[in-house]
Amino acid sequence: MDFKRGQIPLVRILLPFATGIGFALCFTGHFAFIYATSTLFLALFLYTWYDSKYTINYSKRWIFGALLAALLFCTGYSFTFLHVPEQKVSDISNHLEDTPHSFLVSIISEPEEKDKTIKTVAEVLGIVHHGKVERTTGKIMLYFMKDSLGDTVRYGDMLTVRTQLSEVKSPMNPDEFDYKSYLALHGITYEGFVPKHSYSYTGSSDIPWLLRFTDKCRHKLISVINQYVKGDEAAVGSAILLGYREDLSPDVVHNFADSGAVHVICVAGLHVGILFVMLNFLLSFFDRVKHGKIIRTILLLLLLWLYALFTGMATPVMRATIMFSFLLVGKQFGRYTNSLNTLAASALFVLLLNPFALADTGFQLSYLSVAGILIIYPFLKNLLSSRYFIIEKTWELTCLSASAQVAIAPLSLLYFHQFPNYFIITNLLVVPLLSIVIYSGVLFLITSHIPFIATITTFIFQKSLWLMNLIIIRSHSLPLYVTRGVSISPIESFIIYLFIIWMMIFFFSKKYRAIFISFSCLTILMGIRIYKDIIHSNQQMFIVYHVSKHPACAFISGKQCIIPFSEIDSSAFTYHVQYNLWEHGIKDTLTINKDTNATMLSGHLAVHNNFMQFNGKRYAFIRTNDDMPDSMAAKLNVHCVIVSGAYNKGMEALQNEFNFDTLIFDSSITPARVKKWKRECAELNIKYYDVGKDGAYIES
Repeated sequence: MDFKRGQIPLVRILLPFATGIGFALCFTGHFAFIYATSTLFLALFLYTWYDSKYTINYSKRWIFGALLAALLFCTGYSFTFLHVPEQKVSDISNHLEDTPHSFLVSIISEPEEKDKTIKTVAEVLGIVHHGKVERTTGKIMLYFMKDSLGDTVRYGDMLTVRTQLSEVKSPMNPDEFDYKSYLALHGITYEGFVPKHSYSYTGSSDIPWLLRFTDKCRHKLISVINQYVKGDEAAVGSAILLGYREDLSPDVVHNFADSGAVHVICVAGLHVGILFVMLNFLLSFFDRVKHGKIIRTILLLLLLWLYALFTGMATPVMRATIMFSFLLVGKQFGRYTNSLNTLAASALFVLLLNPFALADTGFQLSYLSVAGILIIYPFLKNLLSSRYFIIEKTWELTCLSASAQVAIAPLSLLYFHQFPNYFIITNLLVVPLLSIVIYSGVLFLITSHIPFIATITTFIFQKSLWLMNLIIIRSHSLPLYVTRGVSISPIESFIIYLFIIWMMIFFFSKKYRAIFISFSCLTILMGIRIYKDIIHSNQQMFIVYHVSKHPACAFISGKQCIIPFSEIDSSAFTYHVQYNLWEHGIKDTLTINKDTNATMLSGHLAVHNNFMQFNGKRYAFIRTNDDMPDSMAAKLNVHCVIVSGAYNKGMEALQNEFNFDTLIFDSSITPARVKKWKRECAELNIKYYDVGKDGAYIES
């Protein structure tokens, strides 16, 4: 890989510009950067004018670079700040009141079926007042009653809906996935529930016809796949070929993620690259025609961008398509194109379209993986060469997998808290099979209505999908298949990247100062881990988590955890609780039920039925009316009373049986009952905490 500064100018532009965007995402609302952008632009103009007239000394040339970097940083910040929806006067957030409204909306995402609702994203075109439409802008998340919506609404439809919008809720538990921030990055800050008969079809919106056409074609192709291929194979086939992941079961997604091959079912650069190779081969006959190279280049560009439209314009597909477009155009005009510079060009293009893409996990992982391949792969490949074709190709694929995994490993640990230990073996088997799936899948879709030929292509396509699923499933039986529960902070992730970067600098430059810096980073990282381990070993915590309609709490002592009376399923536990336990260094938990008498957590916790004593404090869990103690002459002294949804006697009954410091309503209680009990608490002067409204209750 060539690292000459003159050949990667866009990389040098991208770094300060992206840093400014990142700073704006973390620290918003500073108008000073907008003024600074104008000031720096003027300063750079004056410096350039002075240099052209008087020729500044070469030793002062760094001033130009510093001014340009500062200007790009402030430009990135200002550009992001001005794209915040709330900064627009027409944004929906500036036109809302507490009363329900009627909104004119356009459906801009494929409706997604949930248990009781249909979820979709809509563009707000206006607010309806007395038959008149006040024009507005902005995106909202809508939840329709399943019976009311059915299969009648499609992408691109225009509706009038009556609903009351509310801000998307922040995470209710520590270390829980921040769904509010995730939606905000996509321009969505409000959501609304649409009851039955509260919407009407208005017509079709002005979404470009090409997007409508590709969406309809995509659904027709999905129906073709579902017609000839069944089960998980059909869902995986739709995900690989068309980027449609709605039919994928959580188990299938988890299996691919654990194996380190989740990129296979997420249409990305690998898929675009495989498709590019096929299209380039099929169109190679144009080289023998006059102006054939120009025709082939134009056709390749059109087909690649059409495929990007078919797959929903996902960030990885956009990145790969833009990169291949730059390569094609550069090759057509006989220009040298540095791959790293081309990658930076595609990143700049995406960020100029949407600066919030920088915070998107898919954007980060896709660009880092390709950057890792471009930088690390050549070095690893040169370590071994063989005259045998199979050994050579196996080594190349191994180097590709290792390069990409090294580049994204710190972020994977930060976001997903796990590492696939057999990712190289899995990719050696799955990635070549992916080419067969894509090529046979394309032929299958083209020939699905042609007798005899369709039978052959369907057989190859289905069996290749079956074999891929089999490899992923069987690999789970391997020992130490995946390392889970790894929790690192953003600072630790940054230090790991510094270690990797300085190690690469050492391998390329052979400067021993680089290896000294890299091992210094490793020492700092080890120091942080040791410090966190000491903190975790001495922690004592009681937490009542927010899990809708379910009681969930935990007693934490050191690296041990007891979860009493848990009734939540594994997916809810992973989403709401698991990441917080991993953050506290806890990988194993023990669940206890009622009618338990024991001393646990190395003597810190004593359990007697629904009463617990933790580090000298008593806790009473009142899940049903039967958990109330028998009437006694003296009240029981407890620190906290935790009330769950099946209890219904009221607050006065609790006050008659207990002397307590705090009353906790967990998230299994209905809002109506909590509202009633809060009024009773106010009358009886009882201190309470509502987990359903205020989030997790934490004592440490």
